[in-house]
Amino acid sequence: MNEQRDEKWLDELISQTINTKKPQFDAEKWKERYPDEYQMLESPSEHLSYTGRPSIWRIVRKSPIAKVAAAAVIIVGIGLLAFFVHRGPDEQGGPVKVPAVAKSPAEMMTAMSLTIAYRHGGIEAVEKQFEKALEMLGPRPAKITVKELLTEFNGT
Repeated sequence: MNEQRDEKWLDELISQTINTKKPQFDAEKWKERYPDEYQMLESPSEHLSYTGRPSIWRIVRKSPIAKVAAAAVIIVGIGLLAFFVHRGPDEQGGPVKVPAVAKSPAEMMTAMSLTIAYRHGGIEAVEKQFEKALEMLGPRPAKITVKELLTEFNGT
C-alpha cells in the first residue's frame, strides 16, 4: 500500500461517516420552532441588558457609598476653590505697610498709586494712604466761595 492510496481510502471513509454537505439555514422553520427567541430578536432593548463595562456615573447612581464619596469630593473641591479665589492680598500675611510712592496728596490719590497700595496691603493700605493724603491737606472748611475755589485751582 502506498501513502496516496491510504489517504484517499481514509478520506472516503470519513466522508461516508460524516455528512460533509454544507448546512442550509431555513429562517422560516427556525421562526416557527422558536417563537419566543424570535420575539427577543425583534425587540432587543426589552429583553437584553447592557453587559459592557459600566460607566462611572452608573456606579455613582446605584451605590449609596459612591454617592456620599462623590458629594464629599465635590464639597472639598468647592471649598479649596473658594479658599484660593477669595483670598485677598491682606490675607497673604506680613505687616500692612503703605508704600511711600507719592509725594503730594494729589499723587497719592491717582489710580496708579492706589493700585500699588492695594497690591501691597489690600484695602487697609488704600485707606491708610487716603488718611495720609487727608492729613497732608489739613482740615477743610464746611463752605467755600467760588472765588476761593478758583484761587485754589489756579494757584493764585
